[in-house]
Amino acid sequence: MNMKKPVFSKHATRRAGERGISEEWAAEAIYSAEETVNVKFGRKASYKKFGDDHVVVIYEESVDKITVVTILKVSKERLERYGFSRI
Repeated sequence: MNMKKPVFSKHATRRAGERGISEEWAAEAIYSAEETVNVKFGRKASYKKFGDDHVVVIYEESVDKITVVTILKVSKERLERYGFSRI
């Protein structure tokens, strides 16, 4: 995976602000993920724990960039529903 700074969609930028998640956390969740799984539409979901928060980043990866589609704070139960197994 390349180490370029992820690009945020307008939706992802809005959701990150609403949920109090920094772009740095999003990048760390992608590049230093606890786990990454494939999700719908050829996208990937990565999660990382920050203190008591489980942050999930949904993104699209192409040869030249990573585009963050959305970002969430979720519970352990929701991580399981997304298909993460290393919780």
